Amino acid sequence: MSVIRFRDLVKAAGTPEPKSLWTDPKDDRDFVRAVKEKRVLTVRQESKRKDFGELGFHQHPGALYFVFPKPLPSDKGKVIGIKYNLAESGEPADRVSSEELKRAAKKKRVKPSAPKATEPVVKTFEVVARRVAVLEESFSMDAHSKSEARREAAETLKTRGFDLGKATIENEIKSVK
Repeated sequence: MSVIRFRDLVKAAGTPEPKSLWTDPKDDRDFVRAVKEKRVLTVRQESKRKDFGELGFHQHPGALYFVFPKPLPSDKGKVIGIKYNLAESGEPADRVSSEELKRAAKKKRVKPSAPKATEPVVKTFEVVARRVAVLEESFSMDAHSKSEARREAAETLKTRGFDLGKATIENEIKSVK
């Protein structure tokens, strides 16, 4: 089993188109033809591992399929280094025809009604809130007097860190305008 880089596969077989299967693959003729022409890469997206590809069609839950314009190498192999930005974002399969657009344009447009008088009107308010973290702790301080201990403690606390997880949070609404 060989290992192939995704970008090398893109160089060799062209820019792929991503394909998600929401129905039975047998119902999609273009996809079945691509499988027969060996132009399909199955990308497995598993949560615990990096995405990787397998050459050919292999049905897995949550798999994504890339359809290449040219056939892929026929030998079995694992494709690594999936770069989704190297794939083109395909056209939606259920495009709206120009006739449907014309019909939609001719339909009478309904203006949204004004809010009824009974409905409350939502206003925007400027709120000023104060959030204070309070951490009370005790420690010993050697000093000659209370005032000296107070001064030295204030200086010590300026450089000393604290654990915010142990603090009590106080919330206060100051004003609403």
